Amino acid sequence: MGADDWVQGRINGRVVGSAGPRPWLTTGLPSGDCRTDGGAARNYTSYDFTTDLRAGPTTVSARVRGGGGGAPLTTEWGLVDVEIRVSDACEPSDRLVDQCEDIGANQKCRLDSESVDGVQTFLNGVGTGLRPLPRSRQFGTGSCTATLTRDFFLRQRTYKCAIDTGAMPEPDLSRGAYIIDRSTETLLADRVRTADGGSAASTRAFALPDRGSVPACEAVCKTRSAKANTDAAPAGVVGAQQTSPTGFDTFYHACSPGNVCPAGPGETIVTPCGCLDTFPEAVVMMQTVRLAGADLACTATAR
Repeated sequence: MGADDWVQGRINGRVVGSAGPRPWLTTGLPSGDCRTDGGAARNYTSYDFTTDLRAGPTTVSARVRGGGGGAPLTTEWGLVDVEIRVSDACEPSDRLVDQCEDIGANQKCRLDSESVDGVQTFLNGVGTGLRPLPRSRQFGTGSCTATLTRDFFLRQRTYKCAIDTGAMPEPDLSRGAYIIDRSTETLLADRVRTADGGSAASTRAFALPDRGSVPACEAVCKTRSAKANTDAAPAGVVGAQQTSPTGFDTFYHACSPGNVCPAGPGETIVTPCGCLDTFPEAVVMMQTVRLAGADLACTATAR
């Protein structure tokens, strides 16, 4: 900064320095007269306003005061030199924002659930044992992009806290006890509290709504269709090892409202529509397979 006679430098209206016969750091007039003939005053102290530039629009201004004949120039003058250095390189930085810090430090609160980058790591107060793998993400656009690798990028938590509401009054269960003790299948007894603090009893007819009638079961039918045993086994085709090379596929169909069995093409009805109970048949089949397996013997001796 330099002036004849006084100059004041400002950043966004804030006084940051001055040049003149004496310091001029107030919003008022300088403390001295103008028309000083001692030559121009200069201030070479640097002021770094990088923070202001990064924060948003920044105004640099100078306030000048002079009078009379200036020296060495013929008129009064004042100046402020401003130097701005711009770097086009990317300088990415990141920071951790923890909005759960206060509630997490509360002794009355406990972690209930947690999701880390979409992976459920905590559920119903119990750890799931799952953890997300470290991942990389690209940030920025155009010529300024950056790839950051972190253990996680988003962690979402919910807490359950114990709230002290003071002593809670015991609930009044007398009305419920009165209803249960004095009601029957056809009569509903009740007792309510009146405005004057007393109670009023009443009774009225009671009946459960008609539940309607439902069938004893869903009517089904059993059908079967012939099938050639062409499955292959280590000993050859299965049909060649059996007495009859033809077997059957068994099907169960839900019957139509008119108790009609919707048998498919090539199927013959084994059991008509009705309440079928094939549990004994299934038990016999499973027991047969179990006992047959118990009789098997593996040996290298020819038999």
